[in-house]
Amino acid sequence: MKMVSKIALAATLVVGMNGAALVAPAFAKKEKAAEAATPSLSKEARAAAVDAQTALGATPKDLVKAAAALDALDAAAKSDYEKYLASGLRLSLVNAQTAGQPETQRVAALTPPLDAIIANPATPKTELGIRYEERAGFAYATKDYKRAVEYYTKARDLGFTNEDLQLNIARSKVESGDVAGGANDLEAAVKAEKAAGKKAPEAWYKYAFTRLTKAGLTEQADAWTAAWLTEYGTAPNWRGAIYTFGFQGPAAVKYSKNRIDLFRLLWATKSQAGQREYIDYADAALTIGLPNEAKTVIDEGFASGVIPKGNVTGTELLTRAKTGIAGSSSLAIKEKNAMGAPKGDLAQQAGDAYFGTRNYAKAIEMYRLCETKGAPDADRNNLHLGMALALSGDRAAAKTTLAKVSAEPNKAIARLWTVFVDAPPTAA
Repeated sequence: MKMVSKIALAATLVVGMNGAALVAPAFAKKEKAAEAATPSLSKEARAAAVDAQTALGATPKDLVKAAAALDALDAAAKSDYEKYLASGLRLSLVNAQTAGQPETQRVAALTPPLDAIIANPATPKTELGIRYEERAGFAYATKDYKRAVEYYTKARDLGFTNEDLQLNIARSKVESGDVAGGANDLEAAVKAEKAAGKKAPEAWYKYAFTRLTKAGLTEQADAWTAAWLTEYGTAPNWRGAIYTFGFQGPAAVKYSKNRIDLFRLLWATKSQAGQREYIDYADAALTIGLPNEAKTVIDEGFASGVIPKGNVTGTELLTRAKTGIAGSSSLAIKEKNAMGAPKGDLAQQAGDAYFGTRNYAKAIEMYRLCETKGAPDADRNNLHLGMALALSGDRAAAKTTLAKVSAEPNKAIARLWTVFVDAPPTAA
């Protein structure tokens, strides 16, 4: 399925639409009924039209003869029908003459006869929708996006339809500056595909969330990212989504204090691509005082062979993690202190510590305890509780909890984790 119509369009069908269907019957003596139904032509216009059509139908086409015949037809044409016929044959001639030329040159040459067909009152209404769709393709090709929206919409209103029309309206709106409106139309195109039992192309989703992100429409972009991962949630796509979401450009600054939750999602989606991500994950854990998690990550990296044995950075991080563990309370003591504390801060810390060792049952217990004592940061507690519930397998409770996260940037991270809950990664 194509993203936008090519400018070759239906110009090659012009002879069939304006020529064979309209000229030949007038000269086919055996087709009396067809002759009677065909608008009358002057003797001069008829002769020129037949000459032009014959030249265009030859193998190979005789473009010189066709051009001369069309000049004669232009001179002879008086009625709207004769002018309509001349414009259609001219469009077919120009289409043949410009074959192989750059797109901009073809558009410039094809536009005048096409506009003449659209403007002519003799043009059949059944043809107008097709012509407006073609004209919209010309406008899009020359980056006249507002006019493309106008013409595609006109084609639709005239009853024209094809599998790309709604998509082309959407893309034209986006390119004209109406990103939100275009995204809404694109959503309608996706729904139409699903209603027809088809799967919308992956490129549609990428186009939508890329343009929405560029326009600063973050929540809409996140929704399209979620839809993309739901339909095309391979591990490489998850990795790309997470990096685009929080590790690149301005987002890297926005989520600098939440990097650990994105590394955890990389791990959960099995989309870590190499040793760098294990090392960066461990470093992020150490930076916020989670040596148990740092050790877990480096141990996993060494055990899987992703981090080569003897790797200097990995070994250094493991040493730092062990030192941090030795210098802090055990998990059992953290839990005991959390149980006896009047407030929930120690319980939240104990939950994070257990989370890092992949003991989600204990992490959930501590986060729940934090709730009862009053969380110092309710959003962060709900985010981590939702993540722990998701990784424990309790997806329903995870969704409910993640939905409670109300403030950015935790809210955006919760949305991404909710996608993971709804649509875990698929095979490539």
